[in-house]
Amino acid sequence: MNIGVLGDIAFEISEDHINNINELKRSRTWKYAEHEILKGKSRLQSMGRQLDTVSFSGRFGDYFCNPLEEIHKLEKEAEKGESLVFVFGDEIFGEFVIESVSETWRETDGLGNPKVIEFEVSLKEYN
Repeated sequence: MNIGVLGDIAFEISEDHINNINELKRSRTWKYAEHEILKGKSRLQSMGRQLDTVSFSGRFGDYFCNPLEEIHKLEKEAEKGESLVFVFGDEIFGEFVIESVSETWRETDGLGNPKVIEFEVSLKEYN
């Protein structure tokens, strides 16, 4: 069952495949300009909402997928520099670009190939 997508990359849980997100963070910020006033308090002027950022972490295990292939999919999408629609559960987050992908190899086989890779992905809203 698909639980989310980033472009063509599906995050899913099924009997054959676990490619899941463990933690997801979204940040929304608003910017204000501060104007100095002679002999008085400064005044703020709303500059509007800034671009959203989303970060998520997860885990790829070789008992359900090829962890290195899954990481390479994320890297290839980042290299393209194109926006991707991000959906998780019922929430449509919108269009984002991949700013970073980091990985930690937790387990390797006898030949040094990763069996379990934990990953973190950072996205920035594309507007």
